[in-house]
Amino acid sequence: MLIPLVLLIAGVGLVLVGVNKLNGAEPTCYGRPMSPGDVCHVQVKGSFGDGMPEPHDTTYQEQLDGLTSGGWTAIGFGVVLLALAAVITISWAATAARQDREY
Repeated sequence: MLIPLVLLIAGVGLVLVGVNKLNGAEPTCYGRPMSPGDVCHVQVKGSFGDGMPEPHDTTYQEQLDGLTSGGWTAIGFGVVLLALAAVITISWAATAARQDREY
């Protein structure tokens, strides 16, 4: 019974973290809060190594989308863990009931 309990706790935790991330998302540009319509201009100088993407200016909405995507990912994984905990619990309960009928 420990596995479903761990999955349940982890699932609820991930959902709560995801919801918190969605509600607390505030885009910033080099530490300064942004508001709708703002553009964060790149302040990086120098060359970039192979395989590294070249930095580019980002809008308020792009910054917000980047912040909230992690929240949705956490919620998605949390829901999957909760569903898995339910399936395991139901499976174990059905197996226990079947064994009780056999004896």
